[in-house]
Amino acid sequence: MIALETIKKKSIVDVAGALGVPLKRLSSTLYEQVEHDSFKIFTNTNTFKWFSRDIQGDVIDFVQLMAGVSFKEAIHFLDKGDFPEQEFQALKLEPFRYYLPESTDFRTARIYLKTIRHLSDETINTFGRQGLLEQGKWQSDNQTEPVVVFKSIDHHGRLVGASLQGIEEYPNRYERGRLKKIMKGSHGYAGVSLTIGKPKRLVFAESVIDLMSYYECRQAELSDVRLVSMEGLKKSVIAYHVIRLASEEKGDFGFLDDLDKGQLNHYLDVILQTTKYFQNHDQLLTLAVDNDEAGRDFIEKLKDQSFPLEQDLPPLDLLDGKSDWNEELIRRKLEPSLDDWLCQFYEEGRQTSYSSQALALDL
Repeated sequence: MIALETIKKKSIVDVAGALGVPLKRLSSTLYEQVEHDSFKIFTNTNTFKWFSRDIQGDVIDFVQLMAGVSFKEAIHFLDKGDFPEQEFQALKLEPFRYYLPESTDFRTARIYLKTIRHLSDETINTFGRQGLLEQGKWQSDNQTEPVVVFKSIDHHGRLVGASLQGIEEYPNRYERGRLKKIMKGSHGYAGVSLTIGKPKRLVFAESVIDLMSYYECRQAELSDVRLVSMEGLKKSVIAYHVIRLASEEKGDFGFLDDLDKGQLNHYLDVILQTTKYFQNHDQLLTLAVDNDEAGRDFIEKLKDQSFPLEQDLPPLDLLDGKSDWNEELIRRKLEPSLDDWLCQFYEEGRQTSYSSQALALDL
């Protein structure tokens, strides 16, 4: 008789190695699946969790999932298998190389940001002054097209990544009609950030366009803050900017420079669990993500991990049940305000009154 409790004690990390599942070590008790950064293995409990799919379990569940076998087959594999101890190396990042031909003419990019995204010149100039915007040329399959380049700048002012937004529409080429791409080799943990004053809090959006839109909608309320685009929903970007802010306050980037960037999430958890940094920084984190299922789930998962945070979501679009900050900016600019409506109503009332008087006088 096979003892299940004995089977469950088989090292899940060693089993992963036997199955050929690539892992990278984030800490003494935490590993990550190389191909899926939301897939975590916890050696202290010998369990795993695939956060993006909400799948979790013990070493038996792990074998069933990874090998696509039945419960009985997983038990047999674990009972008879010989699992050599695995070795892991820290994540190594190559320096980012910006390889796009740049354009000194920003007019095409500005027209796109103004006419399609409805961003103001003031907003565009604010992001441009911090070196976050560029117009470039993207070439693929012998075709060249202009793009807006959003640049990721690290704590030393170095360019460490870039995301691209196509300007021209190509419905047959792109699912969304326009190119949307993160440049190869980008250091995804940095995001794209705008600093206002001396930051005391951090605001996170999902994309640079949404970040710019949030800035324009909330500009009057923003002071001493860093606005950050995660280019998705990435806890690692939050971790980097929390540690960056703490390093700026200390005046020493040594810890952040030496830190294995693959361990950012782990160290954010350590800061939360072993220090009073979050308690001493009231309202440190604000999530201004999309108001949709993915955005709300991301917030709830962070709250479940006991991270104190505020949320500032765009009003929900009742027609399709989701909204983002660019949609909210466009709505504000295209829909007449209450004051405009009252003025129009008053003017129409006056015109109606004049017409009635003219009829009464037989004019």
